[in-house]
Amino acid sequence: MSIIRNAIRSSFSLRTSDPVISRNSLPFLQDSRKCLSTVAEQPLSSPSPPPPGGSPVDGIKKPASEGKLYGKFSGFSKHTLRSDVMNILEGCNVTSDDLKFSYMRGGNLNPAGVYVQFPSRSSYDSAMRAIAKKGRLYRLERATQSQWDPILPYQGKVVALHGLPPNAIIEDIDRFLSGCLYHPGSIQFLTIQGLGSPKRVALVRFTSQTQALNAYITKNRNFLLNQRITLQVLQ
Repeated sequence: MSIIRNAIRSSFSLRTSDPVISRNSLPFLQDSRKCLSTVAEQPLSSPSPPPPGGSPVDGIKKPASEGKLYGKFSGFSKHTLRSDVMNILEGCNVTSDDLKFSYMRGGNLNPAGVYVQFPSRSSYDSAMRAIAKKGRLYRLERATQSQWDPILPYQGKVVALHGLPPNAIIEDIDRFLSGCLYHPGSIQFLTIQGLGSPKRVALVRFTSQTQALNAYITKNRNFLLNQRITLQVLQ
């Protein structure tokens, strides 16, 4: 036991004789406190997105498929109806409200063409393919919104009365259209240049397409002041 005790004492004396390690003797311990902090580390901030209009993408022109296109459809007869045009443009994503018939003020108000509002470029391309299948009878060409906007949409509710005598007045039109449902205040007179002398035409707006067609069936080629009147439904 004495041998063991002496060994322990000798070991303890060696430990106490070791040199004391101080902070000043190790420079890296002096600076280590600068690296420690109780404040949470802030994440690296990502670059803020550019303001609207500042991105190069905003300056790129959008494809033509985004937005409406306008076209002028021609090559049909005087008696072509809106439904006839719709049948030709079937599958082109066009509604009846997207059609406007333009009429020449000379002659007998013959249609100069149908202006069509297409919802997209793909719709316009589909119409081009559909018309191409019909041969050279029909034609579709590009138009602008400035050509589309001024045209009045008749929508098959307006009837033109041709062959009016020079002395015809609104009361004569009322008697001629007796039994028809139309807007009395809508009657207006036009003077169009025919092949010879100017001709008077009256435009009358009816309450519906059905009523306009009914007037055409029942009143066409009837007489007003001993003169035969022909009717034309404006589309």
